[in-house]
Amino acid sequence: MSFDNVLYEPPGPIARRRNRIISAFGAILLLAGLMAVGLRLDESGQFDAKRWEIFLHPGTLRFLFDGLVATLVAAVISMILAFSLAVPLAVARLSDRLWLRTLAAAYIGCFRAVPLLLLILFTVILLPSMGLNWSALGYLVFGMVLHHSAMTAEIVRTGILSLGRGQREAALSIGMREHQAMLWIVLPQALKLMLPALVSAVLAIVQDTSLGYIIPYEELLRRSQQISSFAPQTLLQSAFIVTVIYGFVSALLLALRRWIERRQAYTSRAVNGSEDVTASAVFTETLGGIPGVTPALGNVSAQASTRDK
Repeated sequence: MSFDNVLYEPPGPIARRRNRIISAFGAILLLAGLMAVGLRLDESGQFDAKRWEIFLHPGTLRFLFDGLVATLVAAVISMILAFSLAVPLAVARLSDRLWLRTLAAAYIGCFRAVPLLLLILFTVILLPSMGLNWSALGYLVFGMVLHHSAMTAEIVRTGILSLGRGQREAALSIGMREHQAMLWIVLPQALKLMLPALVSAVLAIVQDTSLGYIIPYEELLRRSQQISSFAPQTLLQSAFIVTVIYGFVSALLLALRRWIERRQAYTSRAVNGSEDVTASAVFTETLGGIPGVTPALGNVSAQASTRDK
C-alpha cells in the first residue's frame, strides 16, 4: 500500500459498480426534481418574456456590471489585506514567546467565532462613534479583513506545520537565524503546499462580499435588489441572474484550484520518481541566492569531505 492510500483505500470493482449505480440514480432524481420545479415555475408565469426583457436593456446590464466590479474590488482589497495580516498571525501563533503566541491565539479565536455579518454590523456602529466616518467599502473591507485574516491564519499555520522539522533544523544548522529560516525556507514551501486552500479562501471572500448589502454597499446583490424593487415582478429573475454570475466566478476559481492540485500532483510524482534528486540537493537548491548562506554551505560541504577522507 502506498503512502497516498494510507487513509483512503481505492474502491474495488464491486464498489465502483455500486457507486456508478448510486450516482445514476441520484442524477435521475435530481433531473426529476428540476423538471418538477421548472413546470411549477412555468405554470406561475415565471418564464414569460415580459419578466426577462428588463435584463436585455443595456442600462440594466451596465448597472449589474458595475455591481460586479464593486464586488471584485472589495474582494481584492480584502484578500490582499487579510493575507498580509494572516502570515504574521500564523508565525506569531507558532512563536516560542508565550505572550506573542497568546495574543495571536486570542485574535484568531475571537474573530473566527464572531459571524461575519455581526462583525460588519458592529464595525458600522462602532467606528462612526469613534470618529471614523468611512465609506461603505471601508466598513465592509474592515470587517472582512478581521474575519478572514483569522481564518486564513489557521490555513497558513497548518501549511507550516505540514512541513517536517528537518527543514527548519537544517537551516539553523548552517547558521541561519530563526526568522531567516522561517522567511527563506519554511514559508515558501508552506505557501506552495497550501495554494489550493488559499484559492478556496479567495472564493469565500468573493462570496462574503454579498453581505455588503446590509451597509448598504453597492455590490452585485444590492444592485439586483434595486432592480427587483424597481420592477417587483422580476424578483426571482434578479436572484437567478446574480446566482449565475456568482456561480461563474466561483467556477473560475474552482477550476484554478483543480489546475493547481493537478500541477502539484504531477510535480510530486516527477520528484518521487526521480532517483537523482535527493533531500540535500533540494535543500541546497532552496537556499540558493540567499545572502550569506552560500559560504556556510561551502563550509558544511568541506567538513563533510574531510570526514569522508
